Amino acid sequence: MNRKLIQTALALLFVSLLFTAPRAQQTIAPAAAEDRVALYQALLDLTNPWTVMCIAAHPDDEDGTSLIVMRRKYGAHTVSLFSTFGEGGQNAIGPELYEELGAIRAHETIAAAEIQGSEPHFLGLKDFGYSKSADEAFRFWGHEEALRRMVLEIRKLRPDVIITNHSVTNNDHGHHQATARLELEAFDAAADPKRFPEQLKDGVTVWQVQRLFVRAGRSNQAQADTTPTVTIDPNERDPIRNATFAEEALSALQKHATQGPWPKTVTELAVRFARNSADGKLPVTRYVLTREANGAAALTKDSHNFLDGLQLSERFAKQFIAPEVAGPGLADSLNDRARIFERLLSLRTSYDKLAKSEQTNRLFFMRQRVERALALAAGISLKVEPSIVATPGSTAEMPLTLSNGGLEPIKVQRCSACAAGSVCPGDSMGSQQLTQSAFKAESVAPGAVVRRSNQIQIPEKMPVNTPLSGHLYEAGSLGLEMITSCWVQLAKGRVHVGEPTRVNIAPPVEIESITPSPYVFTPANLNQPLAFKIRLVNRLKKPFQGEFGISSPSDYIHEAGAATIALGPGETREFSLRTNVIPVDTPDERRTPRADFGPVVFSVHPPESATEITNASTKVVYANARVAPNLRVGYIRGFDFSLPNALNALGVQSKELSVDEVKSADLQKYTSIIVDNRVYESTPGLIAANQKLLDYAKAGGTLIVFYHKSFEWNPDERRKRPQLAPYKLILGDERITDETAPITFLEPQHPLLNSPNKMGQEDFAGWIQERGLYYPKEWDPQFQALLQSNDPGEAPLKGGLLAADYGRGKYIYTSMVWYRELRAGVPGAYRMLANMISYGRAK
Repeated sequence: MNRKLIQTALALLFVSLLFTAPRAQQTIAPAAAEDRVALYQALLDLTNPWTVMCIAAHPDDEDGTSLIVMRRKYGAHTVSLFSTFGEGGQNAIGPELYEELGAIRAHETIAAAEIQGSEPHFLGLKDFGYSKSADEAFRFWGHEEALRRMVLEIRKLRPDVIITNHSVTNNDHGHHQATARLELEAFDAAADPKRFPEQLKDGVTVWQVQRLFVRAGRSNQAQADTTPTVTIDPNERDPIRNATFAEEALSALQKHATQGPWPKTVTELAVRFARNSADGKLPVTRYVLTREANGAAALTKDSHNFLDGLQLSERFAKQFIAPEVAGPGLADSLNDRARIFERLLSLRTSYDKLAKSEQTNRLFFMRQRVERALALAAGISLKVEPSIVATPGSTAEMPLTLSNGGLEPIKVQRCSACAAGSVCPGDSMGSQQLTQSAFKAESVAPGAVVRRSNQIQIPEKMPVNTPLSGHLYEAGSLGLEMITSCWVQLAKGRVHVGEPTRVNIAPPVEIESITPSPYVFTPANLNQPLAFKIRLVNRLKKPFQGEFGISSPSDYIHEAGAATIALGPGETREFSLRTNVIPVDTPDERRTPRADFGPVVFSVHPPESATEITNASTKVVYANARVAPNLRVGYIRGFDFSLPNALNALGVQSKELSVDEVKSADLQKYTSIIVDNRVYESTPGLIAANQKLLDYAKAGGTLIVFYHKSFEWNPDERRKRPQLAPYKLILGDERITDETAPITFLEPQHPLLNSPNKMGQEDFAGWIQERGLYYPKEWDPQFQALLQSNDPGEAPLKGGLLAADYGRGKYIYTSMVWYRELRAGVPGAYRMLANMISYGRAK
């Protein structure tokens, strides 16, 4: 039976009851603007029992516009599924990388999904950095393991349609290619009981997706011209939110702040990505129908909806009761919530009768949507603390705020919290109640707001997930997901209101940070003892007294000072620790450094007990990096602190410079100045001050510029960006992703490769993630290319390290990812940095 026919038939009943039934006594106040939007969406959701899933490799790869259109125009249930947390990318707002970055991006994705009206889910596969092939991705992920995870999520979330930006024919990011291959395989495997049969328990069953769509691009344009397609217009206006879907999608995209900076308007977005500045609008998005299930209904011609033509099963079609909300009548009547409330009570009764004879996931899901609409129509809202932190075995307080927006008193019967995915007590299925109710059958007056706290009993063996960076790949890494629910009695019926939240589980005392990390010995600090700053957080509601334990597998730490810990309830404090480590094997004047230090492990114990509460570690390495004497380095810092930490380890005098200091200070007092990664983008005011930097180099200084993205660097009249280097230097988008790619010295006698440290192949061993990004593709003959490298099977790239004389000074541009290698404690990176800041002054 066709969905539209069902809606049309049942809509007549809904509309007639809404507009012709005798007017009830007004007991619910007119809705505020924000509540009207929420109520409209809740009613729209009741018209659509289908689920649309968007699968993407990384956060921000999802098609937020299409998710928003499907939810806010058509009322579909929308979910997004990400292969990774995006932890292998770059951070545009702070110093966090790798697992720390993944933790931030997980929360950014949750914030973006809230705007999109979708639910985010993660496979938890490792983002090891940019890849050029699916095969490389599968070497890290394991093909069967990745497929197993995707099949499980499809079986649990039960999407009717999958959409994706990724295609197996696109020659782009290897994670994208691998994700695209997995989607095609999972389309069939999720419906096959022979594939991963161990998953088929606890309510998980096989599931057949009806359609899979791939976004049309250059690689599948011919297919898009001959195959059924769906067209999404991002410029269409949301009927109730007074914004276009593109504007809403941009608001969601901006939540991915670590991947910015993003355009502030859709017009800017069109200029940057769509190259369509004529009218400031974005082009329509086309999706190609790539796979469909046997027997699936044909897609409607010239469709603008991924669900067009899909048919409900005859069994569910008889149960499905859809109100009509698309017309203007309902939007105009949203202030008359009393009538809507009565109709929804009738709708719930109908679903309850059906549920006695038939229990289906779809029916249960729609029944939950009726409850949400009822609460909004009644003017009752529940807000829960966004997230709280608790310790295993503790009793945590969860603040609740219940608002009565109606015109009659209400009675709160009880509130409880249950693990997400189960059903709270009082519904048709029971679950273990984790809370003591904050409300004891108390009344709430019209217009009143009541604040209480539920007490949540955390199980003694609940796994720890804080800090998230230390548990990113573990099950339940995002914390204990809970639904807090309250049952409220009104004169005409009972209302259930629920709100999701997360409880993060932390050890009683948490090691929040270790500085420096890694700890790098160089000839400048070889005779100094190890010194660390440790930041601790007491998560308990009572004072904590304990001790530090410090150890190393290499057994080079014998004792440490300041090992006693005393923290007040909830206190955060930084402790300074110094050890008596002897960083040399021979104490004579030759001072031969140890070959390998290994990590330092910090642990927290109760007093006079070896029972470990928590631990954290950092790496200790030796870099034989020497610098020229009397250096004074200025730097314009990028997003992290790898550069100043490295300069400190090298023992040079350094100072961070602001744009105002670049403009006004006497720069000649610095022997070299470093422009850190992507600073011209993160600090755009530096573009106007760039001539001052070039004048500094021309007058005898050494100016060093770390890598930038091509669209952040290349001359652009629209963005008022001139040529930033002293000579022509145009960046491309080429990169070398193989961290073991061979390095060829093109100018082996050049001073940058010889003084004060003679560079060799060993300096490029032990690199992590990649060699370099956004390599130059054109440069003036004044530049000398010193290094050459390439990924397997690709042409060599020679622009990784360019040096030029400029006036009486020097200019260096480098696309190598020194910041990652410095942060990882790769000795060769410290030696190369030492040569760059010593350039022109080393003998």
